[in-house]
Amino acid sequence: MKNNAFARKLAIILGFFGISANFLGTLISLFTGLAHVSRAENFIIDTIVCFACTLILAFFFYYYCFKTKNYNRFIFVCITFCGFVTFTAMYIVTGNIVCGFPFYMMIIPVCYGFSLPVKKIKFLFPISNLIFYIVLFVLTFTAPYFPGRTTLSNTSMIQHCTSFSVTYLFLFFVCFLVSKQFMKQNQKLEDSEKNYRELSSRDELTGLYNRRALDNRAELGFSSAIIYDIDFFKKINDTYGHQIGDIALKNLSQIVLKYCSNEFELYRYGGEEFVILSRLPDSLTLELFQHVMNDVRMHFIVEGNSVTISAGIASFCEGYENTIKLADENLYQAKTTGRNKIYMNGKEIE
Repeated sequence: MKNNAFARKLAIILGFFGISANFLGTLISLFTGLAHVSRAENFIIDTIVCFACTLILAFFFYYYCFKTKNYNRFIFVCITFCGFVTFTAMYIVTGNIVCGFPFYMMIIPVCYGFSLPVKKIKFLFPISNLIFYIVLFVLTFTAPYFPGRTTLSNTSMIQHCTSFSVTYLFLFFVCFLVSKQFMKQNQKLEDSEKNYRELSSRDELTGLYNRRALDNRAELGFSSAIIYDIDFFKKINDTYGHQIGDIALKNLSQIVLKYCSNEFELYRYGGEEFVILSRLPDSLTLELFQHVMNDVRMHFIVEGNSVTISAGIASFCEGYENTIKLADENLYQAKTTGRNKIYMNGKEIE
């Protein structure tokens, strides 16, 4: 189970349930003791134990759900704490076997089954919890000084422990298998959604990230933007056809991609225009793109003819859209003054 919205809701539900159950145990212990339902010498200790459980669980709830936001960890801690501590205290307080409290204990295998992380070592916790309950029941039947001792025959004790164990294991494994299947289906849906987002953010022709991805990534910040396009691209399409033009776009993308990284990201902006978002200092950005220009001049060949590109570079200025606009103005200057040039911040770069 991941730290997703579902885990958060489950953690909050278990948190409120666990804290309420502990506090209810405190009140039950106090009032039954005052009413002499249970032994007077025990109810003060039981009340203190239940109240301490309430405070401890409240601390776990605050720490994991509000401070660290590790919802999955809290779910596991909450169930284990309630299973081994809280329910044990309430079982003793409310009269043990006589009151039918073991039926309430069946909440634990259900919670374990639905929330248990898929790691084999963690199976020790529900199994240990079951063994712990069986020992608790045996003590109820046999220990001479156990609070609220119930006298049963050995046959009845064995029958009770066996039926409890079978029911506990059945509920746990059924819930676990259902949860595991749900997690698989949920993972498939998440993977499909991830693939869909990936496809929707990619340019179908070149495989580069598209303008939608550019708009999203720009929010992460950058230091400068580069816009470049192919010189006389319309002439290439008119002379050799759009299929050759598409091949030219893909080939150019492969040349430039060799220089790209997380600090120097390439996007197809539209048509024959491309954008690079750089998080490098301006001097390094310019130096790196000059290498790109030289590589393009040497290796960008269309039908046996060398093809060039023109580029405009703008340092970050008053937001993403304004920076792109300035880079586009620099590109326009490079185009109108002869092409095969770089203009940066209004100046031609030699």
